[in-house]
Amino acid sequence: MKKVFWTVGILGLSAFTFFALDTDVENVRIPASVPTNYESLKGCEKQDILWEKAVGSIHKELPDYKKMGLPQLIGMGMQEIEIKGNLYSDFSPAGWKKYLHRRGALAKVKIVPVEHSYTGVFQGAECAILRLSLTYKTAGNKPVAPGLALKVLRDGTYSANISALVSLEGQEKNFNFFRHPMSNIVPISSKLGQKLVHGIFSTVSNFPEELILEDMAEINAQGEKTASALSPRQIFFVPGKSVATFSSDEHDVREDFLKIPEGTVIYQIFALTQKYKDFDYSNYNSESADEFLKESEHIADIVTTSEFTTSEFGDDGIFFRHQIRP
Repeated sequence: MKKVFWTVGILGLSAFTFFALDTDVENVRIPASVPTNYESLKGCEKQDILWEKAVGSIHKELPDYKKMGLPQLIGMGMQEIEIKGNLYSDFSPAGWKKYLHRRGALAKVKIVPVEHSYTGVFQGAECAILRLSLTYKTAGNKPVAPGLALKVLRDGTYSANISALVSLEGQEKNFNFFRHPMSNIVPISSKLGQKLVHGIFSTVSNFPEELILEDMAEINAQGEKTASALSPRQIFFVPGKSVATFSSDEHDVREDFLKIPEGTVIYQIFALTQKYKDFDYSNYNSESADEFLKESEHIADIVTTSEFTTSEFGDDGIFFRHQIRP
């Protein structure tokens, strides 16, 4: 795979400069031990393996969030970004370093569908993993920027993954993580930092603000390929009522995650109707998002089947693939 030097070029910096500036080099990732037959296992067996690694590496104290600035942006540009779309693994590769969403919390969840016509894992799944995180350390002028990643474990094949954000610009200084819905498509940002991230991901996609959902619809939780797959283009993760009341004052949002009990409807999944399947998302903005959510249909609930935990494996070992739009 080719190395991506776009960011270094646009900033007029060299690879040497990156290595000189990026002093945050503790713990380059070591890949988790993977059973040789891992992919052939049942989805729930794979969930058990991932969860065992999480609970076996629980943080005794919540680790600090890492800084996110110019050196880290350059570091992102130096990595092989295409790995995020090409690696069909639940485990981070050797040497992969996470610059965004560095700290978070994991929980076991299930997808409980309501009646709809979408296929694959949208029809339900008993065994999945949900990770909640902030995009970066909220300090100075950096806003609170919630994000989630959902991994659905499937029998005898690779997992289905989707990530979502509130927006690239976050929600100012509101520390209620569940204040707003998230989506797999967000508006393009005009701010410098977000434009640089856009540039990094544009090396592998012409649509960096959109993750596609076809893979989630093509294979169901039982590992069966669907003959006539049907997926929404956009989904919204709407926080459940029981988690929408956390404080908006400054605090560590991971403490809120750890209070969420097993059996909580943490998100409802809403799918945008096919009416907008050909919408030009270069014209998408916050007003569009509000309108599209109103026209979306409720297709499933995400229900926790464990409490949340924070762990080294959850921060460094688990890998969520992006289904990147070409």
